[in-house]
Amino acid sequence: MLLITILINQSQPQAQENPISHIIDNKKPILGNEKALLKIVIFDDPDCPFCRRSIPLVKQLYENNQDKVVVYIRWFPLDIHPDAKRKSTILACSKDYFKTKEALISGKDVKPDIPNCDGNKIVEEDIQYGMKLGISGTPTFIMFTDKDTVGISGAPPDYETLKNTLSQRFKIDLK
Repeated sequence: MLLITILINQSQPQAQENPISHIIDNKKPILGNEKALLKIVIFDDPDCPFCRRSIPLVKQLYENNQDKVVVYIRWFPLDIHPDAKRKSTILACSKDYFKTKEALISGKDVKPDIPNCDGNKIVEEDIQYGMKLGISGTPTFIMFTDKDTVGISGAPPDYETLKNTLSQRFKIDLK
């Protein structure tokens, strides 16, 4: 059974700019080319077990569809995870999200590796942006093309469900 909640359901005429597209302004993707058709933004908490389960599924989706999918991260550390904000500030200023996240999960002492990066500012801006969107939990996905937007709160149960849901919603042939 699919345990996700649709947050945003917005089809738009092609000529209009997608109002949520500013969600990626000044953000670099962790996977993919910024020009990809399907943009996936994940509001992530590094200590959230559901995020840990979701990220590999999204990574697999990207790896199977590199020409169609781009993935961004926004930080949304939850208060119930006392060390999540510290980890988020490190991840926000790291060149390799996946390598750094694995090191943090395994308890290694990790330092940010992007010079002059203000991780606290980045994380606070992401939290405030997420709150404006009504986000209250993680993972939360905002996915969009130039024609359609959908938000999903919760972890996809498996790869096939994620792929099929997005293929049907966005009318994109995903592998």
